[in-house]
Amino acid sequence: MRSLLAKLNLAWALLLHFIKRPFQDNGYRAFLDNYRADRLVPLSQVDKTWLMRFSQCLNCGLCDAACPAIGTLPRESFPGPSALVTTLTRATGDFWAAGVDLGMCEGCRNCESVCPNRVPVKEALEFLEAKALE
Repeated sequence: MRSLLAKLNLAWALLLHFIKRPFQDNGYRAFLDNYRADRLVPLSQVDKTWLMRFSQCLNCGLCDAACPAIGTLPRESFPGPSALVTTLTRATGDFWAAGVDLGMCEGCRNCESVCPNRVPVKEALEFLEAKALE
């Protein structure tokens, strides 16, 4: 008998939850606000497609060797193309915490020409810049 009452109570609570849910409009907004401080933003389907393309990076370092900016800049301010692209396969909040200046890229695309998987590094930087504004 107690088991039956417990199941009925659970069913009633579940039913009430689904009845009340459409009238609670702040759930999604509150969810986004919780992550905004960490600079984690929602991704569109197009964003997810780009991230799949960026995730093809092997982190072989050939792009770093071809990058002319690496030899002239301190590694703290510009870690190189491989670090920027591989960051996109992880939480972007960690990237922003590092304080990397995206303007250090010269846009020469040497990194893309030597990449065995032809990862679009320039587009990865543009993606990061766009997400920084959200």
